[in-house]
Amino acid sequence: MANILSGIVTKGVGGLYEVKVTSSCELEGARVTCGARGGIRQTKKIPTIGDHVDISSTGDPDVPYIIDRIHKRRNILVRPPVSNLDTIVLVFACKDPVPDLKLLDKMLIISAGLDIRPVIVFTKEDLEQDSCNELRGIYSRAGYDVFVSDRGSAANDKALIEMISKGITGFAGPSGVGKSTLINSFFEDEIMKTGSVSDRLKRGKHTTRHVELVDYGEGYVIDTPGFTSLSLFELGVEYTEVVRGFPEIAELAEGCRFDDCRHINERDCAVKAALEEGTVDPGRYERYKEFYEELYALRNTYGGRPKK
Repeated sequence: MANILSGIVTKGVGGLYEVKVTSSCELEGARVTCGARGGIRQTKKIPTIGDHVDISSTGDPDVPYIIDRIHKRRNILVRPPVSNLDTIVLVFACKDPVPDLKLLDKMLIISAGLDIRPVIVFTKEDLEQDSCNELRGIYSRAGYDVFVSDRGSAANDKALIEMISKGITGFAGPSGVGKSTLINSFFEDEIMKTGSVSDRLKRGKHTTRHVELVDYGEGYVIDTPGFTSLSLFELGVEYTEVVRGFPEIAELAEGCRFDDCRHINERDCAVKAALEEGTVDPGRYERYKEFYEELYALRNTYGGRPKK
Protein backbone atom coordinates (compact mmCIF):
# COMPACT_ATOMS: atom_id res chain seq x y z
CA MET A 1 0.00 0.00 0.00
CA ALA A 2 1.33 3.43 -0.97
CA ASN A 3 2.54 5.73 1.78
CA ILE A 4 -0.11 8.42 2.30
CA LEU A 5 1.09 11.95 3.01
CA SER A 6 -0.87 15.03 4.04
CA GLY A 7 -0.46 18.40 2.40
CA ILE A 8 -2.04 21.67 1.31
CA VAL A 9 -2.60 22.72 -2.31
CA THR A 10 -0.59 25.90 -2.94
CA LYS A 11 -0.97 26.27 -6.71
CA GLY A 12 -2.76 24.70 -9.66
CA VAL A 13 -1.85 25.02 -13.35
CA GLY A 14 -3.07 23.02 -16.31
CA GLY A 15 -4.48 20.07 -14.38
CA LEU A 16 -1.39 19.70 -12.19
CA TYR A 17 -1.11 20.88 -8.59
CA GLU A 18 1.67 22.01 -6.29
CA VAL A 19 1.17 20.55 -2.83
CA LYS A 20 3.18 21.51 0.25
CA VAL A 21 3.76 18.41 2.37
CA THR A 22 2.62 18.91 5.97
CA SER A 23 3.17 15.34 7.25
CA SER A 24 5.95 14.79 9.78
CA CYS A 25 8.44 13.09 7.48
CA GLU A 26 11.61 13.81 5.51
CA LEU A 27 9.52 15.61 2.87
CA GLU A 28 7.83 17.95 5.37
CA GLY A 29 7.77 21.47 3.93
CA ALA A 30 8.64 20.35 0.41
CA ARG A 31 6.42 21.30 -2.53
CA VAL A 32 5.68 18.41 -4.86
CA THR A 33 3.88 18.13 -8.19
CA CYS A 34 0.63 16.15 -8.12
CA GLY A 35 -2.06 14.97 -10.45
CA ALA A 36 -5.62 14.21 -9.33
CA ARG A 37 -6.96 10.68 -9.06
CA GLY A 38 -9.75 9.88 -11.51
CA GLY A 39 -12.23 9.17 -8.74
CA ILE A 40 -11.84 12.75 -7.49
CA ARG A 41 -12.46 14.18 -10.95
CA GLN A 42 -15.58 12.05 -11.35
CA THR A 43 -17.10 13.63 -8.24
CA LYS A 44 -16.58 17.04 -9.91
CA LYS A 45 -14.77 18.20 -6.80
CA ILE A 46 -11.73 19.86 -8.36
CA PRO A 47 -8.65 20.35 -6.14
CA THR A 48 -8.51 24.01 -5.14
CA ILE A 49 -5.80 26.21 -3.67
CA GLY A 50 -6.05 25.95 0.10
CA ASP A 51 -7.42 22.40 0.08
CA HIS A 52 -6.07 19.98 2.67
CA VAL A 53 -5.36 16.77 0.79
CA ASP A 54 -3.93 13.27 1.06
CA ILE A 55 -1.38 12.34 -1.59
CA SER A 56 0.57 9.22 -2.52
CA SER A 57 3.55 8.39 -4.73
CA THR A 58 2.99 7.42 -8.38
CA GLY A 59 6.48 6.32 -9.37
CA ASP A 60 6.26 8.71 -12.34
CA PRO A 61 9.22 11.16 -12.32
CA ASP A 62 7.21 13.78 -14.24
CA VAL A 63 4.18 13.69 -11.92
CA PRO A 64 5.57 11.99 -8.80
CA TYR A 65 2.44 12.24 -6.61
CA ILE A 66 -1.29 12.03 -6.97
CA ILE A 67 -4.09 13.56 -4.87
CA ASP A 68 -6.15 10.73 -3.38
CA ARG A 69 -8.51 12.67 -1.14
CA ILE A 70 -9.70 16.23 -0.57
CA HIS A 71 -10.64 16.93 3.03
CA LYS A 72 -13.83 18.79 3.95
CA ARG A 73 -13.59 22.52 3.28
CA ARG A 74 -14.45 25.24 5.79
CA ASN A 75 -15.37 27.56 2.95
CA ILE A 76 -14.60 28.24 -0.68
CA LEU A 77 -14.40 31.39 -2.78
CA VAL A 78 -15.78 31.17 -6.28
CA ARG A 79 -13.46 33.71 -7.87
CA PRO A 80 -10.60 33.17 -7.59
CA PRO A 81 -11.13 29.59 -6.43
CA VAL A 82 -9.57 29.42 -2.96
CA SER A 83 -10.68 27.27 -0.05
CA ASN A 84 -10.29 27.35 3.72
CA LEU A 85 -9.64 31.08 4.06
CA ASP A 86 -9.31 32.15 7.69
CA THR A 87 -8.80 35.91 7.25
CA ILE A 88 -9.42 38.42 4.47
CA VAL A 89 -7.61 41.77 4.47
CA LEU A 90 -9.85 44.28 2.68
CA VAL A 91 -7.73 47.11 1.31
CA PHE A 92 -9.34 50.44 0.37
CA ALA A 93 -7.82 53.87 -0.20
CA CYS A 94 -8.97 56.90 1.77
CA LYS A 95 -8.57 58.95 -1.40
CA ASP A 96 -7.51 58.48 -5.05
CA PRO A 97 -9.55 56.45 -5.75
CA VAL A 98 -12.51 57.54 -3.62
CA PRO A 99 -13.34 54.61 -1.30
CA ASP A 100 -16.19 52.48 -2.62
CA LEU A 101 -17.88 51.81 0.71
CA LYS A 102 -20.74 49.95 -0.93
CA LEU A 103 -18.20 47.45 -2.25
CA LEU A 104 -16.51 47.25 1.15
CA ASP A 105 -19.78 46.54 2.94
CA LYS A 106 -20.71 43.93 0.33
CA MET A 107 -17.39 42.18 0.95
CA LEU A 108 -18.05 42.25 4.70
CA ILE A 109 -21.39 40.50 4.13
CA ILE A 110 -19.74 37.83 1.97
CA SER A 111 -16.94 37.32 4.49
CA ALA A 112 -19.42 36.79 7.31
CA GLY A 113 -21.38 34.26 5.26
CA LEU A 114 -18.20 32.28 4.58
CA ASP A 115 -16.98 32.47 8.20
CA ILE A 116 -13.89 34.46 7.16
CA ARG A 117 -12.52 37.02 9.60
CA PRO A 118 -12.39 40.44 7.88
CA VAL A 119 -9.63 42.95 8.58
CA ILE A 120 -9.87 46.41 7.00
CA VAL A 121 -6.88 48.49 5.91
CA PHE A 122 -7.40 52.05 4.68
CA THR A 123 -4.40 53.17 2.63
CA LYS A 124 -2.97 56.50 1.43
CA GLU A 125 -3.25 58.09 4.85
CA ASP A 126 -0.74 60.70 3.66
CA LEU A 127 -3.27 62.01 1.11
CA GLU A 128 -6.28 62.31 3.40
CA GLN A 129 -5.56 61.74 7.06
CA ASP A 130 -8.87 63.16 8.30
CA SER A 131 -10.86 60.87 5.99
CA CYS A 132 -8.78 57.86 7.07
CA ASN A 133 -9.41 58.62 10.74
CA GLU A 134 -13.14 59.07 10.11
CA LEU A 135 -13.41 55.77 8.24
CA ARG A 136 -11.38 53.98 10.88
CA GLY A 137 -13.77 55.30 13.54
CA ILE A 138 -16.90 54.22 11.64
CA TYR A 139 -15.76 50.65 11.04
CA SER A 140 -14.06 50.24 14.43
CA ARG A 141 -17.31 51.22 16.15
CA ALA A 142 -19.09 48.69 13.94
CA GLY A 143 -16.89 45.99 15.48
CA TYR A 144 -14.14 45.45 12.91
CA ASP A 145 -10.35 45.41 13.16
CA VAL A 146 -9.24 48.48 11.22
CA PHE A 147 -5.78 49.79 10.31
CA VAL A 148 -4.56 52.79 8.34
CA SER A 149 -1.50 52.75 6.14
CA ASP A 150 0.84 55.08 4.26
CA ARG A 151 2.90 53.39 1.50
CA GLY A 152 2.57 49.98 3.12
CA SER A 153 3.34 51.15 6.67
CA ALA A 154 0.57 48.91 8.09
CA ALA A 155 2.89 45.97 7.38
CA ASN A 156 4.89 47.12 10.42
CA ASP A 157 1.91 46.92 12.77
CA LYS A 158 2.52 44.02 15.16
CA ALA A 159 -1.19 43.42 15.68
CA LEU A 160 -1.82 43.11 11.94
CA ILE A 161 1.25 40.91 11.46
CA GLU A 162 -0.03 38.57 14.16
CA MET A 163 -3.45 38.36 12.51
CA ILE A 164 -2.10 37.21 9.15
CA SER A 165 0.72 34.98 10.42
CA LYS A 166 -1.52 31.96 10.99
CA GLY A 167 -3.93 30.12 8.73
CA ILE A 168 -4.69 31.33 5.20
CA THR A 169 -5.06 35.07 4.65
CA GLY A 170 -6.38 36.60 1.45
CA PHE A 171 -5.86 40.19 0.31
CA ALA A 172 -8.58 41.91 -1.70
CA GLY A 173 -9.39 45.42 -2.86
CA PRO A 174 -10.11 47.57 -5.91
CA SER A 175 -7.42 48.62 -8.37
CA GLY A 176 -5.16 51.50 -7.45
CA VAL A 177 -5.57 51.33 -3.67
CA GLY A 178 -2.01 50.22 -2.89
CA LYS A 179 -2.76 46.57 -2.23
CA SER A 180 0.39 45.34 -4.01
CA THR A 181 2.52 47.84 -2.08
CA LEU A 182 1.05 46.58 1.17
CA ILE A 183 1.57 42.90 0.31
CA ASN A 184 5.16 43.46 -0.80
CA SER A 185 5.86 45.35 2.42
CA PHE A 186 5.01 42.26 4.45
CA PHE A 187 7.64 40.31 2.52
CA GLU A 188 10.54 42.75 2.74
CA ASP A 189 12.78 40.44 4.78
CA GLU A 190 11.87 37.34 2.81
CA ILE A 191 12.57 39.09 -0.50
CA MET A 192 16.01 40.07 0.72
CA LYS A 193 16.73 36.50 1.78
CA THR A 194 15.37 34.52 -1.15
CA GLY A 195 14.61 36.87 -4.02
CA SER A 196 11.71 34.62 -5.02
CA VAL A 197 8.64 35.99 -3.28
CA SER A 198 8.80 39.25 -5.21
CA ASP A 199 8.49 37.41 -8.52
CA ARG A 200 5.39 35.60 -7.29
CA LEU A 201 3.69 38.75 -6.10
CA LYS A 202 4.39 40.64 -9.33
CA ARG A 203 2.54 38.15 -11.49
CA GLY A 204 -0.53 40.35 -11.36
CA LYS A 205 1.14 42.60 -13.92
CA HIS A 206 1.07 39.85 -16.53
CA THR A 207 -1.86 38.80 -18.71
CA THR A 208 -1.68 35.21 -17.43
CA ARG A 209 -1.94 34.96 -13.69
CA HIS A 210 -1.62 31.96 -11.41
CA VAL A 211 -2.89 32.61 -7.90
CA GLU A 212 -0.94 30.75 -5.23
CA LEU A 213 -0.34 30.49 -1.51
CA VAL A 214 2.88 32.14 -0.32
CA ASP A 215 4.41 31.18 3.04
CA TYR A 216 4.16 33.86 5.71
CA GLY A 217 4.93 33.25 9.38
CA GLU A 218 3.15 30.07 10.38
CA GLY A 219 0.56 30.49 7.63
CA TYR A 220 0.05 31.64 4.07
CA VAL A 221 -1.10 34.73 2.19
CA ILE A 222 -2.76 34.92 -1.19
CA ASP A 223 -3.97 37.70 -3.45
CA THR A 224 -7.69 37.27 -4.25
CA PRO A 225 -8.32 39.74 -7.09
CA GLY A 226 -11.69 38.35 -8.21
CA PHE A 227 -13.24 38.67 -4.75
CA THR A 228 -14.26 42.28 -5.41
CA SER A 229 -16.52 41.32 -8.31
CA LEU A 230 -18.64 38.75 -6.50
CA SER A 231 -22.41 39.30 -6.52
CA LEU A 232 -24.49 38.90 -3.37
CA PHE A 233 -27.43 37.57 -5.38
CA GLU A 234 -25.34 35.14 -7.44
CA LEU A 235 -23.75 33.80 -4.24
CA GLY A 236 -27.19 33.02 -2.86
CA VAL A 237 -27.14 35.60 -0.06
CA GLU A 238 -30.66 36.06 1.32
CA TYR A 239 -31.97 39.50 2.23
CA THR A 240 -32.34 38.30 5.83
CA GLU A 241 -28.58 37.60 5.88
CA VAL A 242 -27.48 41.14 4.94
CA VAL A 243 -27.31 42.07 8.62
CA ARG A 244 -24.30 39.73 9.00
CA GLY A 245 -22.17 42.47 7.47
CA PHE A 246 -23.56 45.06 9.89
CA PRO A 247 -22.78 43.78 13.41
CA GLU A 248 -23.65 47.14 14.96
CA ILE A 249 -27.18 46.82 13.55
CA ALA A 250 -27.45 43.16 14.58
CA GLU A 251 -26.56 44.11 18.16
CA LEU A 252 -29.12 46.90 18.31
CA ALA A 253 -31.81 44.66 16.79
CA GLU A 254 -32.15 42.84 20.09
CA GLY A 255 -33.91 45.92 21.40
CA CYS A 256 -36.48 46.13 18.59
CA ARG A 257 -40.15 45.57 19.40
CA PHE A 258 -40.64 42.96 16.66
CA ASP A 259 -38.41 39.90 16.31
CA ASP A 260 -38.64 40.10 12.50
CA CYS A 261 -37.97 43.84 12.37
CA ARG A 262 -36.35 44.87 9.08
CA HIS A 263 -35.19 48.19 10.55
CA ILE A 264 -36.76 50.11 7.68
CA ASN A 265 -40.37 51.19 8.43
CA GLU A 266 -41.30 49.26 11.58
CA ARG A 267 -42.46 50.90 14.81
CA ASP A 268 -40.31 50.88 17.94
CA CYS A 269 -37.17 49.98 16.01
CA ALA A 270 -34.01 50.29 18.11
CA VAL A 271 -31.87 50.70 15.00
CA LYS A 272 -33.92 53.63 13.69
CA ALA A 273 -33.80 55.20 17.15
CA ALA A 274 -30.02 54.88 17.25
CA LEU A 275 -29.84 56.40 13.77
CA GLU A 276 -31.79 59.43 14.94
CA GLU A 277 -29.54 59.73 17.99
CA GLY A 278 -26.46 59.66 15.78
CA THR A 279 -24.99 56.44 17.21
CA VAL A 280 -25.37 54.52 13.93
CA ASP A 281 -23.49 55.78 10.89
CA PRO A 282 -26.10 56.98 8.34
CA GLY A 283 -24.00 55.82 5.37
CA ARG A 284 -23.72 52.30 6.75
CA TYR A 285 -27.46 52.24 7.49
CA GLU A 286 -28.37 53.40 3.96
CA ARG A 287 -26.19 50.70 2.43
CA TYR A 288 -27.77 48.09 4.70
CA LYS A 289 -31.22 49.19 3.54
CA GLU A 290 -30.15 49.24 -0.12
CA PHE A 291 -28.74 45.70 0.02
CA TYR A 292 -31.78 44.42 1.91
CA GLU A 293 -34.34 45.92 -0.46
CA GLU A 294 -32.39 44.95 -3.57
CA LEU A 295 -32.08 41.30 -2.54
CA TYR A 296 -35.70 41.21 -1.38
CA ALA A 297 -36.84 42.38 -4.83
CA LEU A 298 -34.53 39.95 -6.66
CA ARG A 299 -35.68 37.00 -4.56
CA ASN A 300 -39.30 37.84 -5.31
CA THR A 301 -38.53 38.07 -9.02
CA TYR A 302 -36.10 35.20 -9.51
CA GLY A 303 -35.75 33.20 -6.33
CA GLY A 304 -39.23 32.16 -5.29
CA ARG A 305 -40.91 33.17 -2.07
CA PRO A 306 -38.98 35.32 0.39
CA LYS A 307 -38.07 33.79 3.73
CA LYS A 308 -40.59 34.40 6.50
